[in-house]
Amino acid sequence: MMAAQHPDSDALMLYALEPGSRPDTVREHVRQCGSCQREIAEIQGVLAIAALANTPSAPPAGARERLLQAAGLPADSTHTEKVTQMPTRRGATPRLLLWTGWIAAAACLVYAALVHTTNAKMGQLLGQQSAELQRSQVSAARAERALAVLSSPQAQRVTLVAAHAKPEPTGHAVYLPDRGALIFTASNLQPLPPNKTYELWVIPANGSAPLPAGTFTPDSHGMASVILPALPRGVKAKAFGVTQENAGGSATPTLPILLAGG
Repeated sequence: MMAAQHPDSDALMLYALEPGSRPDTVREHVRQCGSCQREIAEIQGVLAIAALANTPSAPPAGARERLLQAAGLPADSTHTEKVTQMPTRRGATPRLLLWTGWIAAAACLVYAALVHTTNAKMGQLLGQQSAELQRSQVSAARAERALAVLSSPQAQRVTLVAAHAKPEPTGHAVYLPDRGALIFTASNLQPLPPNKTYELWVIPANGSAPLPAGTFTPDSHGMASVILPALPRGVKAKAFGVTQENAGGSATPTLPILLAGG
């Protein structure tokens, strides 16, 4: 039957070091007591971790006597046997005296692991913040460029209209030739058939081929926009146009021109 009183921490520590040296009553209690088994397992786990990082060394001279004195026990062998209740195997006392060193080593290992984990999390967080800052800077630069186009007195402003359509589809283009910057908005556009798209064109003033300026699809209200498409700088525009093309766009406009202005 399991003893009512649990062995104290010192007895469990000695059991974890040398189970075979403990009295039968202690071994029988531990065999039936789950709480003591868990405490012994924790002690043995710490010892196993510490043993990997430390090479045991002999205790300093007089360590045994100082330990017994601190515990309030006499140093003679008779009282030592009463405490242990069984002759201790040779070499057991030095291992017991190394307990404090092993605990310190295990604490160092745990601290090092926590520092490593914290540093890794901080590095990941800094990386995320750096990426977010870069995205914000790109967005801010694009917004600043768009504002410069809309507010520039040199910008070319054109309204594109369609005849014989109710309500009338309308397009507005704001263009800075020296920057190759174009902002286009449209309203009241007709819905597109499947696999079709609208495409915006810049008609150069020098008579060269029309330049594709981006594809777009209107929303459910017929609204659409093209913001800062990739265009060469320095191309003066004679006119602008909108056509309907196959999905993905075209290199040359397909007639008819649905919206035009210039």
